[in-house]
Amino acid sequence: MLVIKRRIFFRVLACTIKPIQLKSILFILLCSFLSACLSSNKQAVESEYSTASRWQPYDGMTPSAPTPHDYFATPFMAVTTIASEASFKIADKNSSTTIYYSEDDAAVVAIAATALSDDIKRITGVQPLISTAAITDNTAIIVGTIGQSPLIDTLIANRKLNTSAINGKWEAYTAAVINTPLPGVEQALVIAGSDRRGTAYGVFALSEAIGVSPWYFWGDVATAKKPALYVSGSYTQHSPAVKYRGIFINDEDWGFQPWAAKTFEPEFGNIGPKTYATVFELMLRLHANTIWPAMHEYPRESTPFYLHPQNKVVADNYAVIISTSHHEPMMRNSHEYKPEKLGDYSYWSNRDNIYTFWEQRVIETASYENIYTIGMRGRADAGMFAPKGITDEEKAAKIQNDIIPDQRKMIAEHVHANPADIPQIFIPYKETLVQYQSGLQLPEDITIVWPDDNHGYIRQLSTPEENQRSGGSGVYYHASYWGLPSSYLWLYTTPPGMTLSEMIKAWDFSASKYWLINIGDIKPHEIGTDFFLRLARNPEAFRNFDQQQYLSQWAAKHFTSINKIQANTVADILGELFHLNINRRPEHLNREKSGFSLTSKGDEAQKRLDHFTALAHKASVIYASLSDADKAAFYAMVLYPVRASNYANQRVLLAERSRLWASQNRTATNELAKAANNAQQALLKETRYYNEQNADGKWNHMLSPMPTEQLQSWARETQNAWIMPKTGSFTPSAEAALGVVPEGAAVPLVSDQPGTLPTFNRPADSRYFIDVFNQGQKPLPWTASANRPWVNISQMAGSSDTRLIVSVDWRVAPKGTAVPASIVFNATGYQRTIDLTVFNPEGLTPASLPKAVENNGRVSIEAEDFLRLEDKGNTGWRKADSATASRHGMTIQPVTSQSIAPDKLLQQSPSLTYQFHMFNTGGVEIATQCLPTHRLTSAHRGLRYAISLNGDTPQVIDINAIEYSKTWKLNTLRAASIGTSTHTVAEPGLQTLKIWMVDAGVVLDNFNIVLK
Repeated sequence: MLVIKRRIFFRVLACTIKPIQLKSILFILLCSFLSACLSSNKQAVESEYSTASRWQPYDGMTPSAPTPHDYFATPFMAVTTIASEASFKIADKNSSTTIYYSEDDAAVVAIAATALSDDIKRITGVQPLISTAAITDNTAIIVGTIGQSPLIDTLIANRKLNTSAINGKWEAYTAAVINTPLPGVEQALVIAGSDRRGTAYGVFALSEAIGVSPWYFWGDVATAKKPALYVSGSYTQHSPAVKYRGIFINDEDWGFQPWAAKTFEPEFGNIGPKTYATVFELMLRLHANTIWPAMHEYPRESTPFYLHPQNKVVADNYAVIISTSHHEPMMRNSHEYKPEKLGDYSYWSNRDNIYTFWEQRVIETASYENIYTIGMRGRADAGMFAPKGITDEEKAAKIQNDIIPDQRKMIAEHVHANPADIPQIFIPYKETLVQYQSGLQLPEDITIVWPDDNHGYIRQLSTPEENQRSGGSGVYYHASYWGLPSSYLWLYTTPPGMTLSEMIKAWDFSASKYWLINIGDIKPHEIGTDFFLRLARNPEAFRNFDQQQYLSQWAAKHFTSINKIQANTVADILGELFHLNINRRPEHLNREKSGFSLTSKGDEAQKRLDHFTALAHKASVIYASLSDADKAAFYAMVLYPVRASNYANQRVLLAERSRLWASQNRTATNELAKAANNAQQALLKETRYYNEQNADGKWNHMLSPMPTEQLQSWARETQNAWIMPKTGSFTPSAEAALGVVPEGAAVPLVSDQPGTLPTFNRPADSRYFIDVFNQGQKPLPWTASANRPWVNISQMAGSSDTRLIVSVDWRVAPKGTAVPASIVFNATGYQRTIDLTVFNPEGLTPASLPKAVENNGRVSIEAEDFLRLEDKGNTGWRKADSATASRHGMTIQPVTSQSIAPDKLLQQSPSLTYQFHMFNTGGVEIATQCLPTHRLTSAHRGLRYAISLNGDTPQVIDINAIEYSKTWKLNTLRAASIGTSTHTVAEPGLQTLKIWMVDAGVVLDNFNIVLK
């Protein structure tokens, strides 16, 4: 269709015809031409994908009550293998029912019908026919869209099918077994959608009901064979809770792009329509509808989505909506813009070229279903390019007054006469948020998509005033990220409970228009992708979330040969894996100083390694017990992440320990360094197996580490997952030498300076370690003896390196607050002494003490271990399951509760009360660890709680950290924000700690009380 840009038309005329000549002819031609153009343009801008109605969650429908704690309930009638009196036979081992649809219906209906036929064959071995001809069979499966399928419309007209519950709704469907639906047809299973995606969702819900996982391709999830498939009754599925739900394939250089280019679509040599078709099918099976296509240009360049002409056609056939990321306005991939040809990407100096660049894509995609990203950032995820000295306020004004009006003009001219009827999003990401906060005013129909801070914590949500905007709001969330303070591009490591805590908050703040998750390469983010998209369909079903139960159900659903006990074990494994990894993601392990103590806290680093080793063993045992059909899926989604995390931590922590041992002159240093290198080789071997052997090499190149020399220096940290740290080395002397290091120390003892162990505390039943080792090559027999019989040593003699565990026999230990003892180590020519003290006061009854008791001047309390909970009205603290670094937390519900003025706390604020026991008195510092969330909205003063010890004046603490500040960077790496307050313990004994809400949004994790 002819579409003429009027300003270009006038430029052409100005350059080719002299204004004095042919004035009358020009006038006539101009009027005629403009009339034709405007007439043509009017026809061109009536998009069939306009939506003038304001979105309401569930599209105005009342959602059906979810089955309690059944997170994977299939949105369809139950399918059985045994017939009942009223049931409909889908297929058995001998025959199957033909699937009918109308050729007038949307292309996605044919795609879904074909997929259903293939799915039935996967289950029964018999493949149904697919037909658009008149129905001649006694029974039929009929699928179609209301208003697009003559088959469905006939059933409605004849009152055989009641679709009143879904008429005019968004992506809803109804299914029913109907007797005598049409003349000559005895029985039919009918699936009718309110729109084209509703039909597809209904068909794929049937596929899931018969036993085909949405992850049959992308997760290699097996299907259990069944002798027959029967269904009865009816089912109606309401509209999804979130209107636009989808994924962002991003930073795909590390997996998705090389896999597509080299393994799956080598004929194209990049990400093309064949690859996207598999992604779109997965999305439909998960009832998703929106994608930000892959868009990277470095270090491996993905072909921009629209540069392959079939990509948009495939997307439209699958009814998938194309949207684009925060720095890709108007459907343009950022690296399509070539500054060397088009000039600077600055709207101040180069508006015309940029306008044309955007407009060309708007014209090209006008007839497709799109969501337009508006506004402007710099190319390649950079800040907005502007002349030197331009302020954020001036940038905001440029966006508001020039850029957005131009972009909406393109939509009005080429897509729809009223741009307010076409979905548009504005993403206040990074510096764009600052510009928005600097006064940028948006047309009210534009959807604000609030980003998280790239590490899973939502940066800001809508105020009540912003929620009045017809465009509504949504969330852009990360499960994978390349950027500050450190990237995480490899494994899925965000606990589902943490994601739930943030997204249910978004839901409660009416951010229901648009949810999109950055899931990197899809693999190995299967669990996170599935969770996010199921959550988006109905957040209320996840309101009282139980992560253990969710993961157990996930395991039972995805592995056909697993039993209930094993499913619970898998949930234990994954829950512990998430817990360990969120404390320090594998990609965030610092190769110089891990942050996990090697010398104190019972050897924190070794405890971490022991946990990983145990997880790897448990996962391997289950893997060995599974059927061959289940092993590929289990390996990719469970075993590899566990083993890879284990080896990554071994590599870093053993290398760090080898450097410590080198400083201690340990003979075994080089052996330990070798173990660290072995862990690195084991990780690379495991990754090769993932790529080349698991699933018969189907995913080869999906995990593609790059040598750092192939990357610019600023990109090398993305390879942290694969880089070997420096190891220690030591060349021992020939003669033996005794080394002794007690817990809490790093330097070996010398003969005339006794070492010390931390105080042995009766209530804590303290145990500490002592390392005994050789600093030379010759054998070195040694002995250890205590000068008190109640001091227990795990080993009294030896000739090799040993870690001794020292404990106290409390049954016979003397009473006192500082009972002394010592341990002496002897070897030929060497003697070392370690002193210790025991805290075992007279009259102490450990059973009478609370759970939290002072130990060496410290007390730790988990947030969920409160003594008393006091609500105010309907507002109170509630458990946030698996949402924090130490697993569970406490947060305010409803999260939309108004902040409480500090002088009204005692009267108006809900509170939590804790008790702990102190033996000492004096000043204490309380470190309140929280989830590193941000203030809820721009109207909130901060992210505050109030704290009091033993009734002292409540102190108001704000844990809100400015994004990209030093504190924020630290918080994201440790998954914790820490507020500190100082208090005084005046008397020993029971102490009372109280926490009040000031602002909702705080998620308490734990408290650490330290005597100063």
